[in-house]
Amino acid sequence: MAGDSDPMIPDDLIEEYLRFLREGGPEPDLAGLDEDLSNAAEGAFRVLEALVDATPGSPPLERDPVAIRLGLVGAPTGAPLQASADRDDPVTAAVAEVERRFSVACTPAATDGTEFERRFECRSMVENVLIVVVPEGTSRAAMSAHARSAFALAEDLSAVAYTTTVGTESAVLTYAESHRMLDPASGWADSPAVSDGEPLEIALGRYLERSDPRWGAIQGLDMSDVLGGIDSDVVAIVQEVKQELASTRPRLEHRKEARAFVLGCDDEMFIDWARRVQRRSASGEDVQAEIESLFEARS
Repeated sequence: MAGDSDPMIPDDLIEEYLRFLREGGPEPDLAGLDEDLSNAAEGAFRVLEALVDATPGSPPLERDPVAIRLGLVGAPTGAPLQASADRDDPVTAAVAEVERRFSVACTPAATDGTEFERRFECRSMVENVLIVVVPEGTSRAAMSAHARSAFALAEDLSAVAYTTTVGTESAVLTYAESHRMLDPASGWADSPAVSDGEPLEIALGRYLERSDPRWGAIQGLDMSDVLGGIDSDVVAIVQEVKQELASTRPRLEHRKEARAFVLGCDDEMFIDWARRVQRRSASGEDVQAEIESLFEARS
């Protein structure tokens, strides 16, 4: 416990350090303090840092996930930024490059008037990534807090990509990467590491590569290899059906004729029908018509 002789730390110094921790403001300068007060302030700062990490302050209302879920904050409706249509803008140029390389469609995003500028939404068959421009030097904690709010606003959002106005120092956060995790053995653990400090087109491209279809590889596949190998399956199914039919004793004449027809067809005939349907050289209706003609010819 602090003694009576411990120097009193000015309140404005504590408030300045809290702003530094929570909002990314300038760190207090202790150069002008005497040694005792400087040491006391450093000790207090360490305590504040531990408390802020353990109990993060509430985010602004417009980025508070609880407020968003309760409907107190609506989805952004502001007009897209003019820079999103400027091809010379570094972020717009980087997004255009990503759009060219990957199977995504990027459109200017609605804005919310905060310093975290929503710039683009990039969608593919399986991804929906929000591109956000942040002030240079924005902390990872601030990005994570903003990402949690973004995920609360849009349930189909798969990631949020953060970058600076010049398209550098970029980081892509998924839902898991924007949350802290509780390890039963060691307590609170940091979220998974993400690549940062990279140009936007590289950081976002690395993320999209995981789910982007390889159309060139698909077009180069030998369809006979992909669709082949059904002969044994067809034979197994046909033999199973024939065994069931052989054990039956139908009384109606048309059922007797149908039973005799199926038992009289070779397995190769069924394989041929299955192959043609699989390779799309014949439709199911075509095969049905052929079977009906063959049945009438044998009757």
